[in-house]
Amino acid sequence: MQRWCSDERGTASVEFILIAPFLLLILFASVELSRAWFTMNLLTTAAREAVRAAVVAAPNQVAAVGNARLIQMLGAGNYSGGVTCTLNGAGVCGQDSRVTANISMNFNTVVPNLLWMIPQPMVLQQTASMTFENWQ
Repeated sequence: MQRWCSDERGTASVEFILIAPFLLLILFASVELSRAWFTMNLLTTAAREAVRAAVVAAPNQVAAVGNARLIQMLGAGNYSGGVTCTLNGAGVCGQDSRVTANISMNFNTVVPNLLWMIPQPMVLQQTASMTFENWQ
């Protein structure tokens, strides 16, 4: 009986089995949050690029050029929103008009049952705005 109590074989395996779920949870959570951060940076870049393309476009083609650039940046992703121009009363974009891109995207995790603390779907939103440049 004395020999049973002093035998420490297998204790490292038992400790690993107890700690492994927590380590895996931290690993999966950090990977998923990294993916969400990457997607947010992609939305930021797409919004800025779309607005920049729109503010240098012809006044009557602001939305078309901006949305085309948005599609080029994001592809056929599951985003919603687009590029709009706040008119200055002239019916088309003119001097001192604001061109704005509002984009939102649903982000779904790869392992939703394992990561219950991340809401499903997580809505990522981004906005970019610039003043319309004088186009001649």
